[in-house]
Amino acid sequence: MEEQIIMKIFGLSDLHLGFESEKPMDKFGNNWINHTEKIKENWESYISSTDIVLIPGDISWAMNFKQAEKDIDYLNSLPGFKYICRGNHDYWWSSLAKVNAKTGDSITALEKTAIELDDFILSATKGWNSPQWEGFKPSQDTKLYNRELERLRLALDHATKLQDSGKPIIHMIHFPPVIEGEATEFAEILASYNVRLCLYGHLHGHWHNEVNMTYKGVSFKIVSADYLDFIPLDITTEVLR
Repeated sequence: MEEQIIMKIFGLSDLHLGFESEKPMDKFGNNWINHTEKIKENWESYISSTDIVLIPGDISWAMNFKQAEKDIDYLNSLPGFKYICRGNHDYWWSSLAKVNAKTGDSITALEKTAIELDDFILSATKGWNSPQWEGFKPSQDTKLYNRELERLRLALDHATKLQDSGKPIIHMIHFPPVIEGEATEFAEILASYNVRLCLYGHLHGHWHNEVNMTYKGVSFKIVSADYLDFIPLDITTEVLR
């Protein structure tokens, strides 16, 4: 009898790789010391070659793809199939087509779009600062905020078209769609499309009690690497329930 391969699904964001960019992360806390070694050790302990890892942004500090090559090679060397979206520090990211042409066989980039996988529909956007955030500056943030709301709708429209099979929609977004327990307009849109699970990152070092919450049926989970102590979060049961 052929052995059944059991696929698992994980989330881990904000890897902040910087093999060429000289951006040490330990200034954000001692837990960031040797963080690439921690990521590799934990990743290889938990994740197999058939598993899926969702990475919602801030993959590399690089300013261009040439500078990001070692970071991408590092990510490619780790087990599993990786699905990534753009974070606010991913300056190396150009067009989606160019990113996917260079990231290698184990990495798929998504941006304001969706794809169908074996067990779920995956959509992704970057998001932006929301008015609920105390640092929101209307003169600087409003235009980008509205643009990202529209990109979220585009991604979820695409996801809905792929959903004939009845598979759940999983969304990854870099910026937090829930802030200190309060839903933003991003969260309202996700709920209106009946998204099952939303993974996000961006936050570091200061955690409030509501970083993980459920709102109108959508489960919101933070997967920032330092929040998880650099251990990928197993979301298999929540995705496949």
